[in-house]
Amino acid sequence: MASKASGKQRGNEAKKEGLALYMERIHQGPEAEWTKDELLTCIHWQKQLTAIILGLVCGIVPLTGLEGFFTFLALQLVSTAAFYRIVLRVNEEVHGGVGEALADGFPTFTALFVLIWVLAYNLLHVSALPSA
Repeated sequence: MASKASGKQRGNEAKKEGLALYMERIHQGPEAEWTKDELLTCIHWQKQLTAIILGLVCGIVPLTGLEGFFTFLALQLVSTAAFYRIVLRVNEEVHGGVGEALADGFPTFTALFVLIWVLAYNLLHVSALPSA
């Protein structure tokens, strides 16, 4: 009887993943127990969302060239560190600090930022080509 109940509990825990799991851990605060994969996955999706928002902002403002890249890099670093320390409240002694979270997935979120930035800039600030 006890094995069935514990099996059901394990089944319910195994079903929790994605957003539901992370929201539960965020509400747990510093007592939340993160595995390295869970933590990096959560940081990955935060970076993707931040890249989309910053791409739209840089395209709308409009920023061009290195000015846009430096703005993106600075705000991405600050938002990731703040998310890691303030929102997730990760115990840095256990997980080794925010350094790995900052470097993880750099090409992916940078490519997404550039894509959104260029699309937003072109849609809003580049006039249609004159007909020949």
